Amino acid sequence: MERLLIKPMRSSAIVTGAILLAGCGSNPPPPAEAPAVTATQPADTDTNRPLSKSDCESLSATIVDACNNRGNDRSSEADGWCSEMLRANEGGGAWVTSDCQPHFRYMDAFCFQGAKNAHAMMDCDRTVDRTK
Repeated sequence: MERLLIKPMRSSAIVTGAILLAGCGSNPPPPAEAPAVTATQPADTDTNRPLSKSDCESLSATIVDACNNRGNDRSSEADGWCSEMLRANEGGGAWVTSDCQPHFRYMDAFCFQGAKNAHAMMDCDRTVDRTK
């Protein structure tokens, strides 16, 4: 008699375990959410698209800030480049319409935005294709 009591308990535990395992695998994972487009991440992320006037004005402000806040990062090359950039961006900001809009692309602005100092920005500036 004892055997009959033990067997049903074991088989019910196995059946219960199988039901629990089947239940775990039947729930589909929640759908992944699409990343939201933010103000700093344009909907049009074509890396070769030309910059708009507002993109160039923002880039200009980034360059001016980097040049004005260089601290002890001084060299004649950086001083010359920063002097030229500051002069071109003062007043009406001729650099925006004369250099940035005709030549700079999204990938160029991305390089400048990721640069940590004026020297790195100078490297980005050297890569801009001004032949077009």
